[in-house]
Amino acid sequence: MGIDYIATTVEQTAAFTAAVSAPGALTRRVPSCPEWTVADLVAHLGEVQTWWEHGLRSAGLVPDEAVVAELAEPGADLLAWWRSRSASFLGTLRATPPDSASWCWWSDNKLTSAAEVAERQAHEVLIHRWDAENALGAAAPLDPALAADGVREFLQRFLWGKPWSGPEGLVRLRASDTGDEWDVALRSAQPRRVPVYPEVPASAVVNGTAEQLDLVLWRRIPLTALAVEGEVELVDALVSWTSLD
Repeated sequence: MGIDYIATTVEQTAAFTAAVSAPGALTRRVPSCPEWTVADLVAHLGEVQTWWEHGLRSAGLVPDEAVVAELAEPGADLLAWWRSRSASFLGTLRATPPDSASWCWWSDNKLTSAAEVAERQAHEVLIHRWDAENALGAAAPLDPALAADGVREFLQRFLWGKPWSGPEGLVRLRASDTGDEWDVALRSAQPRRVPVYPEVPASAVVNGTAEQLDLVLWRRIPLTALAVEGEVELVDALVSWTSLD
């Protein structure tokens, strides 16, 4: 049975809300986003969910930035605003047929489906839930299957941006707990995921749990937390190259 991305988004949003609502939470620094407090994290995720709510409602058109900007202004009561914005987003996500068109940034024609928006937002709030809980001192573990899916989703949507200027080679990511493997070819044009052929040697192999791999791709934990065989500088170049915006 596959992952229910809408249910996951709802579940992770609830966990995020619980974390940021803890006494004193909003003023805590976020170690994984060093320039932010938890309040900044709440404002960011509220803006993200507002944007994608209007992406779903716009049926493939770019959301109206003026409308989104007005709704994404927190006001005096940040947590009340967050609860209102997230509830509105989740309601729209549930109500939108999965095959409905939505604007997106990850395809050439800037179009995707509501089902893919749910997938992207499930992983967005998963990482930010971890950020919030980690800021309070103890983040609940990522479910291994969900984290492995997060690695797959990251490699599908975030290997884009500025031209690759780093060294060339093949990076293999290996999840010790789920058995999943992913290969990323680093070439002159742009890194991309390629099929895994075990008989083809990799320039570098990164070994860790699915959670560790997901978090290192999101630059939430250092690469030194994982075991790397081969050209460490190749992996470091890949992790630092990706755009997380």
